[in-house]
Amino acid sequence: MYDNITKLYKLENINSKIESLDTTIDGEVLTLHLKLLKDNINCPQCQTYPMYFHGFRLKKLIHSVSLEHQVKIAYYARHNRCKTFNKTIYETNPFNQVYERISLKTKLSILNHLKDIHHNFADTAKLFNVSSQSVINIFDKHIDAHPRKLGEVISIDEVFTNKMNKYKYACVILDFNTSKIIDIIATRHKNYLTEYFFRIPREERLGVKAVVIDMWLTYYDVAKFCFPNAFIAIDSFHIIKNLNEAIKQIRIQIQRKYDQDSSRLEYNDMYYYMLKKFHYFFVKDYENIYDGKIRVYKMKGYWHKSEILSYLLKIDNSLTKAYRLKEAYRVFNLTASFNDCDERLDELITEFRNSEFEIYRTFGQTLNTWRDSIKNSFIRIDVRRISNGPIESINNKIKTIIKNSNGIRYFYRFRNKVLYSINKDVPITNK
Repeated sequence: MYDNITKLYKLENINSKIESLDTTIDGEVLTLHLKLLKDNINCPQCQTYPMYFHGFRLKKLIHSVSLEHQVKIAYYARHNRCKTFNKTIYETNPFNQVYERISLKTKLSILNHLKDIHHNFADTAKLFNVSSQSVINIFDKHIDAHPRKLGEVISIDEVFTNKMNKYKYACVILDFNTSKIIDIIATRHKNYLTEYFFRIPREERLGVKAVVIDMWLTYYDVAKFCFPNAFIAIDSFHIIKNLNEAIKQIRIQIQRKYDQDSSRLEYNDMYYYMLKKFHYFFVKDYENIYDGKIRVYKMKGYWHKSEILSYLLKIDNSLTKAYRLKEAYRVFNLTASFNDCDERLDELITEFRNSEFEIYRTFGQTLNTWRDSIKNSFIRIDVRRISNGPIESINNKIKTIIKNSNGIRYFYRFRNKVLYSINKDVPITNK
């Protein structure tokens, strides 16, 4: 009889229990006036059956399951009285929990909406016509994300959370094989991380075969201490990132020689323009640079990327050597394997350490310090080379949550929001 209305407003579960259902509209608010069929119940104390009808009690509930307009339920709840004990019992309420004014369906809609990393508490409250504090209360009550078990390969990285945490960086732990977040820890301090991992059963920690980190010494010390059966690998992305920063500094150093405000004899405005305009040629993979004609305004023409690169490398011999060495390491990083990388890696370390540029010599020393862990980064598991690529992707999603939420002051709530929105399989509970 009321199938269309109950289906539209997600009340199909009570279809067979409805005695009457009317709708009224007042401005932008649609109200469903509901009475349920009588359900005889007995007194829980004297087992009197049935209790006698004592009247209706109006309960007004928020039922925001439609995005077209605000919806409320005016529920006329029967209450029955036991003559023996003078006790009043309400009929079973299928709409909401005791002492709450928001329907269960609204709660579920709110929680499903919050699964999206772009949705925050304030926007969700506005969408479902409730207060922001109500959304926060619902989330805190029903979402309690527990840490996942450690996988065979775990990645460790940090994410900046200064707005919502007394520590600047939180530590993210990821299962490399499943790309699921294992947990987020409030800080990356060594003592805190060590204490955290030692609360995990020893058998579980012994099952970890590899730990992938960036070049943060704390992570190395903690991994070495807490996971005795695991080898440690340095993420190749961070090595390349450091190398690109080095070649960038060298390019800027050479570029300044040709600054038009400089009084040096080697001043050449065209060299300065080209080095600054096409700076990305030194850090971007050549094959990923646009392959068509690129406009060079000062030359009033269009050049192919090969012509531009050739021009850039003719400007300065030192810059050319630095670029060639950077490219040599990039090719090595892409083509080497765990079994054949030793000799070439040692050659590259020597070349960097003997460079005329101090920043390259420092980079060579870094390679030498982390040599074994860099070699471990060439190990493949199920064909995939181990890296922190998955966790970098996760960190971008976490940053989106932070940006859209404008900071979540309570770290435990922030942690739950991240795990709930990114892992997607966190259950809804009722504390």
